[in-house]
Amino acid sequence: MTAPRRLARPRLRLCLVPLAVLALAAGCTKKPSEDQCEAFADHLVELLVDSRDSPTDRVRKLARTKHDEIVAACVKEGTAEEVECVLAQPDLAAVEANCKS
Repeated sequence: MTAPRRLARPRLRLCLVPLAVLALAAGCTKKPSEDQCEAFADHLVELLVDSRDSPTDRVRKLARTKHDEIVAACVKEGTAEEVECVLAQPDLAAVEANCKS
């Protein structure tokens, strides 16, 4: 049973930032505010934790450690349109399906 735990943590780490970058591909539209990016990061982390069958405190902590990186990427490369799209989605599958640039 230890093998699935070892795989779950790196998988979450590998998904977290690329998903944020995917959702924040550079565009020529209005930039999001830092407050919008904070809400974006909070929502994305929540969706990531909720996507786990039984999220552990370790998974939650790992997701939280990426929060600041997500905010920084959002402020630097994101668009208000992309942030609003992600905020409107109920789960990660919807983000992937609906918020591609």
